[in-house]
Amino acid sequence: MTAATLLLAYAALVTWLSPPLLSRLTRRGVSPRLGVAAWLSAIAGALLAWAVAVSILVAAGVRGISDTAAMQFCLKLVGLPAATPSPAGMAVIIVVGLVASSVVTVKVTRGVLGLRLRSREHAHAARIVGVPTGRPDVFVVTAERPAAYCVVGRPHAIVVTSAAMETLDDSQLAAVLAHEEAHLAGRHHHVLMVLRALASSLPLLPLFTRGAAEVADLLEMCADDSAARGHGTRPLIAGMIMLAGPAPSPAPGLAVAANAVLARVTRLTDPAQPGTRWRHRLLVSATISAIVCAPAVINVLCHH
Repeated sequence: MTAATLLLAYAALVTWLSPPLLSRLTRRGVSPRLGVAAWLSAIAGALLAWAVAVSILVAAGVRGISDTAAMQFCLKLVGLPAATPSPAGMAVIIVVGLVASSVVTVKVTRGVLGLRLRSREHAHAARIVGVPTGRPDVFVVTAERPAAYCVVGRPHAIVVTSAAMETLDDSQLAAVLAHEEAHLAGRHHHVLMVLRALASSLPLLPLFTRGAAEVADLLEMCADDSAARGHGTRPLIAGMIMLAGPAPSPAPGLAVAANAVLARVTRLTDPAQPGTRWRHRLLVSATISAIVCAPAVINVLCHH
């Protein structure tokens, strides 16, 4: 079996079978940073494996090697008879593969650029419409619903509604703002832009659709931890509950009370014990190592 066949099998397994496993490992947010790393490793590994496998197949087609095990595997994946294609058929397969890859690449690129543009426009509008505060990146916008969120731009902006200013006390507001600052400092928006563009471009592949949603929740937990370290757990939880509501945050923004509020409050009020955290870290680290090392093992096997 060739390297391309094994890479295709690896990518298919990671794309279809890893989401339930990764979700079970990471959804509680015991180690949210490691959870994000696990999802990103799986997504990057699958994409890289598909790209390398397609490159190998194209190179094989150019050389006229059309009866490889990899080609048979590809045909079976798309439901076609596993017969050796003619030169014309081989050319069609190569063209279709390249066109499909190009279309997905263009869609993802356009999706990322579109989200980035919307975010910059939103940040610019917030700076024009909002009332400046004592901090250069925080602006107050008049609204009846209490909310707080951040958007990336040139420069970034943290938006707090007038209702939130009236609802939150000083400690709660400080914790909420620290949460939003953690998003900006960690470049969480940029990660989510790529993942959401992938999910919208490949809606039938569970690794990308589920990964975008799960990583969004985990990044909220990362920001929670940062805010709690600086301002305490109680003010942050109180601020989250007061800002929680049915209305979603703006698409380009990340809001403190937009994702998985109940799960985040639960993990803050009842944190995992040290022993549980270490066992979880070892398990997630082993999963990441397996995901990352599998393509390298495939390469070694195929060259011996």
